Amino acid sequence: MPGRKLKLGLPDVAAVIDARHSAERDPWKKNRLLLVKLAARSEHTAEEIAELCGVARGHLFRLIGMVRNNGLDALLERDKPGPKQGSRRGLNDQARRELEAKLAAGDFVTAVQAQAWLEEKHGIKRPYQTVWGWLKKAGGVLLVPRPSHSKKDPAAAQKFRDGLAAKLEALEIPAGSRVKLWMMDEARFGLHTQLRKLWAVKGTRPVVTRQIKYEWDYLYGSLDVVGGQAHFCQIPKVNLDCDALYLADLAATDPDAVHVVIRDQAGFHLRDGDPRLPERIRIVCLPPYNPELNPCEQVWDMVKDGIGNRVFATVEDLREAVLPALRRFWNDAAAVLRLVGRPWLLDQANATRPR
Repeated sequence: MPGRKLKLGLPDVAAVIDARHSAERDPWKKNRLLLVKLAARSEHTAEEIAELCGVARGHLFRLIGMVRNNGLDALLERDKPGPKQGSRRGLNDQARRELEAKLAAGDFVTAVQAQAWLEEKHGIKRPYQTVWGWLKKAGGVLLVPRPSHSKKDPAAAQKFRDGLAAKLEALEIPAGSRVKLWMMDEARFGLHTQLRKLWAVKGTRPVVTRQIKYEWDYLYGSLDVVGGQAHFCQIPKVNLDCDALYLADLAATDPDAVHVVIRDQAGFHLRDGDPRLPERIRIVCLPPYNPELNPCEQVWDMVKDGIGNRVFATVEDLREAVLPALRRFWNDAAAVLRLVGRPWLLDQANATRPR
């Protein structure tokens, strides 16, 4: 037997409820006004209204009674005062500030660690979901961190950014020379399958076929800071002879220019002034343990996306698979310039000799 339709029986409330509901922006108030609006229409049973509004049937009648006894405004008053803006119920201000500081420092790998820290340091014992909610409200989100070497010296990185123009001047390239400035690096790729994130249907766990095979190839690459050119070579190993071979190929792209190459201080890299360097090649070394100064690192990450989660039978197959990601930079100077267009790099590259 169908239930009886719920009737509000308040004509004055029915006359204004539609306008009040449309104008309200606060979610909890809007939901309460919807409850009264449905009751005023007398088209639904109490069970239907309770389900639509997500409240218990007994709570529905309590709210309807509140409107009948004290008017519509009484419905929009909080039964209990909520927490102050920015505060967390059950989390005192001192604990909140320390939690946010540790979150900013990246000290928590999981919410379970934050939960244990709160209990140990502040005596605050709360369920996992509560702590997870506190982390989210503090702006927390799970991110993959960028690795940084333990020997990295941030001051050295800043000194390099500020002093690159002086290093370029110190090369004493003859006035009137055409100069090309390159950021150069190399990366190792192999038949050992690169596991990468992928898109999948929520609630499923994708499976990727993985190959364990230790056979490697090396990709050398340079990005032109000013012109947006890209230059790559696939070479089976890294050593001083291969380095000289790659630099000779780079210099051959413009035989009349002086090619200034900025790169790291790997042991298989020739240094500026070495007699084995090809003609018209000059070297500027990055400070140790600062790969983030080199935009080429981002290229390798894009290449890994292109070959990730795949199995290759031979190095030749791997080399073919790498080409589509590289072709993007051969064909589009704007893509290169977006990578190398860091303000400090462009400012230093375009600094003029003081007069």
